[in-house]
Amino acid sequence: MFDIVVPVFNAMHHVRACIESVFRYSALPFHLYIVDDASKSYTAQAMAEQLAQYDPSLYTIVTNEENMGYLKSCNAGIAAGSNPYVVALNSDAMATPGYLEKVRDAFESDPSIAILNPVSNWANWTRISFPEGYNVIELTEEVANLSYGEIPDIYNASGFFFAMRRDALDKIGVFDEAYGAGYWEETDLCMRALQAGYRVVVDDSLYIFHHGWGTFADDGRNENMSKNEAVFMKRWGAQYEPLKNDWKKRNPIAYLQRRLEKPALWERKGLLSSTGRGLSVAQVQRRLDTLMDLDASLEQIMADIKKHTPETEAPSERRKVIYILPAVVLYGGIISALQVVNQLVMRGYDANVATYGKVDESVFKLFPTYFRPYSFPDMATMVAEFPDCDLVVATKWETVYAAQVLKEIKPELELAYYVQDFEPDFYLPEHPNLAAQAERTYSLVRHQIVKTRWLQELIEQYGGQVRRIPLGLNLDYFHHTERKRVLQIISLARPSSLRRNFDMLKAVYAELHKRRPDIQLALYGEGYTRADLPFPVKSYGKLTKLEDVAHVLNTSTILLDCSTFQGFGRPGLEAMACGAAAVLTREGGITQYAKHDYNCLLIDPNDKMDIVTEILELIDNPPKRAYLVHNGYKTAKEYSLDLEGGRTAAFLEELGLRTSMPSCAANAVGHEPNGIA
Repeated sequence: MFDIVVPVFNAMHHVRACIESVFRYSALPFHLYIVDDASKSYTAQAMAEQLAQYDPSLYTIVTNEENMGYLKSCNAGIAAGSNPYVVALNSDAMATPGYLEKVRDAFESDPSIAILNPVSNWANWTRISFPEGYNVIELTEEVANLSYGEIPDIYNASGFFFAMRRDALDKIGVFDEAYGAGYWEETDLCMRALQAGYRVVVDDSLYIFHHGWGTFADDGRNENMSKNEAVFMKRWGAQYEPLKNDWKKRNPIAYLQRRLEKPALWERKGLLSSTGRGLSVAQVQRRLDTLMDLDASLEQIMADIKKHTPETEAPSERRKVIYILPAVVLYGGIISALQVVNQLVMRGYDANVATYGKVDESVFKLFPTYFRPYSFPDMATMVAEFPDCDLVVATKWETVYAAQVLKEIKPELELAYYVQDFEPDFYLPEHPNLAAQAERTYSLVRHQIVKTRWLQELIEQYGGQVRRIPLGLNLDYFHHTERKRVLQIISLARPSSLRRNFDMLKAVYAELHKRRPDIQLALYGEGYTRADLPFPVKSYGKLTKLEDVAHVLNTSTILLDCSTFQGFGRPGLEAMACGAAAVLTREGGITQYAKHDYNCLLIDPNDKMDIVTEILELIDNPPKRAYLVHNGYKTAKEYSLDLEGGRTAAFLEELGLRTSMPSCAANAVGHEPNGIA
């Protein structure tokens, strides 16, 4: 019944979720046409591995021998199929539950409808906001609930999800290839449809996620848009402007945007404080102070928790999980948690994040994020107004105390603790009280997740049930791209964190420059200025996209991490995945994956000459460097984000978490689902 056409040019980090969503949520007969527009070898290989789990009769890969651009690739996919309805889907968009049924029903309701658009968080004329506290699945349901359920005319449909009636295309033609690689071609097709007497509409009850700007490369985008706009306006300007003005005047989805504003939505989502079960902010603060009072013994605290938390029968199924984060900012541990939540949403789980700290909007540009966190001004307010859920996962130590008060409010709530480091060490010797408060948390939550054996051994001493789930790296970003490397050493700079050992890094770089001025020294991060450095350095600044980090690593020869301690050491693993030789600290949980003289060199972070000697040896010994790079790449493959997501889902399922969404296995051919181990 449907042909689904997805043009692909690299950007596998988008493509993977797009393909998975099609197989997961396509409940009507369909055939998927993936048009590989001369992508790099990694993309072709990764797509083949992903598609191997599905019934091969459901998809076809059309391969362009040379890069033809989005528009021609789309036309090639349309021509390859013959079903009565066609959906051109951008690779940075995701299908949602019930989408094909809605498209079918709209087309069957009126034979004059030729083109249909959904509403989306990123669209031209049918754009809505992505509300705080929602994930893609929740927003899909909310849009369906809040909409009028109408199919009004909009005249101009965006190309990210462009549903077409094939018999109309037979009359008016496909996308006009005069528009080159793309932009404005979908508006041109809409104008031809209107001219032929057809309708162009929006289904105001259908939501499709669209990341935006993921289909086209940045290079030349604005120039191409301007050129194609001129072509379009020369053809259609006189007819288009009145239609645009009419749409602005009567915007048929403006009501939906108003209904998606925060106050009304949060009331609909059932905050604990609005259900009569909650505590006031002042009461919450008193409970937090009591739990964190070091004058009370652990035994007293446990007894106090038991007194405030009556026994209840645990539900057999839990539907919603919320991770509590102290902030949503660009730090490794926070990124790890956000990526896990993303993985859960992709798998159909009702998952989200709540935070009482800063929310840095640039985080949502780092990688496609299929949710928007709940944001509160402080911890006590967060607890008092916490959204109803079934499972809470604490992260930083202080969030454990918040989770305990939440359980007092809702005794049937299940708790887990995502422990990423031994946090008492952060505060010693300067802040022993904070260290003690942090250490106590390991005894307060029974179910715990850690990333390394080193941390598992430490945390098990506190009596909990500890599951080791290694950190996952998004290999769709971090992989060897065969870019030309320069003789460059790259390091992450974060002077605000003493453990990142920036003073030692400066000393090492100064010594390297004195001995080998031919080596290019480079930094990425923030909190430093080149004027303050006693050596020339290439500064990449704060990198806010994972692909930018991967690009820097792919053009560098060596990554240096001389931190005094690493709980896991994400930069080292990222370097291995991108084919850079790694010189890493030997301190902490980093030895989970970092093996001296096998996939990296491990150094004493307090010994400048040891670090300099190891780096120079590596530079002057290309065979050894190649050996480390080869083994590092093999190591990185064992730490995929897909594996971490699958293992986390399996762990949470043991705690009763369930998804009501259909499984990809419905269209699978017997492979192990999603790498769960």
